[in-house]
Amino acid sequence: MFCKQCGNELNGTAVYCEVCGAPVQSGSAPVLVATPVGSARDAQDAYRSYEYARTTVKSDLAQVAVDCYESLGYELTGQKTATAGGQTTLSFRRSRKVGSKAQLSKLQRTMDDTIASIANMEAQKTKKATSQAIALGTIAALVLGVGMCCTMVWTHLMALGIIVGIIGIAGCIFAFLRYRKTVESESARVSPEIEAAYDRLATQCEEAQVVLRSNAHGDVR
Repeated sequence: MFCKQCGNELNGTAVYCEVCGAPVQSGSAPVLVATPVGSARDAQDAYRSYEYARTTVKSDLAQVAVDCYESLGYELTGQKTATAGGQTTLSFRRSRKVGSKAQLSKLQRTMDDTIASIANMEAQKTKKATSQAIALGTIAALVLGVGMCCTMVWTHLMALGIIVGIIGIAGCIFAFLRYRKTVESESARVSPEIEAAYDRLATQCEEAQVVLRSNAHGDVR
């Protein structure tokens, strides 16, 4: 017995050709080969196309961004943190079949703006304090340098140099204390605004979930 497809010689009990894999049909009755019905259609239904998004945020706000994007129907696919700058890049994907994309895109832009405003307000806690501390510390260091010169170069001014040096050291300590005080006052000022921004984010996430649920109910109907 030979294969009708490739001519390979077959044994009497063969069901498939060992060379080409074609089913063997005997002279008396054809051999029926079971094929999965609808397999091509099932494979087509199983395929899903995605749209992708990427955002870069401060590392301490990365989880906040992940929660916001997941409320928009995205799933996290990648996360990369920069070695310098404290920035984290997040990659997401979402099914292209999601509905109400215009409304979801508007909410996404609003969330991005809110997260950016939170990062700016967090930076304000130390921005003013840092500039003040640098200015006061520089002046104090110069005064301390003058005192050191008086003690090491002009030996007849050693007493004055010691006094000036003590003033410079006191200025450095004052710069540190001023920094802490300014950070506390700025934190107290912007903390209510930050909490309000987080509340807005929570509301926006809830709105996104309502949109996604309405789309799901519409698909079911």
